[in-house]
Amino acid sequence: MKLLREPLVWFFAVGIVLFATDDYFSRQPGRVVVDEGVRSRLDKLWQVQTGNSATPKELESLVQNWIREEVFYREALRMGLDRDDSIVRRRLVQKLGFLIEEVEEEGDQAQAVQEYYQVNTADYSLPVRYSFSQIFFTDGSRLVELQTKLEQGDDWRGLSETSMLNSSYASRSEKEITAIFGRPFVGYLHSLVQGKWVGPIKSSFGLHLVRLERLIPTETTPLAYIEKRVYADYLQHRREVVTEAFYQDLLGSYEIVLE
Repeated sequence: MKLLREPLVWFFAVGIVLFATDDYFSRQPGRVVVDEGVRSRLDKLWQVQTGNSATPKELESLVQNWIREEVFYREALRMGLDRDDSIVRRRLVQKLGFLIEEVEEEGDQAQAVQEYYQVNTADYSLPVRYSFSQIFFTDGSRLVELQTKLEQGDDWRGLSETSMLNSSYASRSEKEITAIFGRPFVGYLHSLVQGKWVGPIKSSFGLHLVRLERLIPTETTPLAYIEKRVYADYLQHRREVVTEAFYQDLLGSYEIVLE
């Protein structure tokens, strides 16, 4: 299969074998080995938790606790307590995922990130935004009166009925406008004319005369400003792709029986 020709997959597979082999030899039945590697890991864990290196007495206590845990762990495995356990199951799947992630983050991937950004430009672009003013009223018979006053040059801010709405909104996307005025209102946005009062426009509150002040077209954020974010998105994407490919390859080795 094509997947088996990928160096990443072979590196991943070899890593699993080495991990399993190391685990086998370090856990021979009836023999618990406390070497410098174990002591070093315990000391580093203690440093992370306390900020200080363990004293000889503290390290000895850590070693004794580790031996106790190791003995209990092996006995639990011998008794088969790891079988059909959802917590153990999830933890093992999680560790497998961590191994994939560690492999994926190796190497210089600047070019790959650039290509990922170009393909997914829409995810890093601001949508079209509207800056507009509005006059709110609930009685449709007031429409002619309001239009006349606007033509006469009356201050439009004093023509709106009292409400919790703002008289003006700046740089709002369709999604944001929908959250404020409701979906019917958004349907009229494309009919607005800059500098001209348009209406009546219905919203979840009532009626409005709306004047478009500015239409801000979609804008793409340059990669240089969001490189860390794009890199993180790229890594997540690669993890998902490799994990799914590895799963599909493994799936071919199993017979799935649905009863």
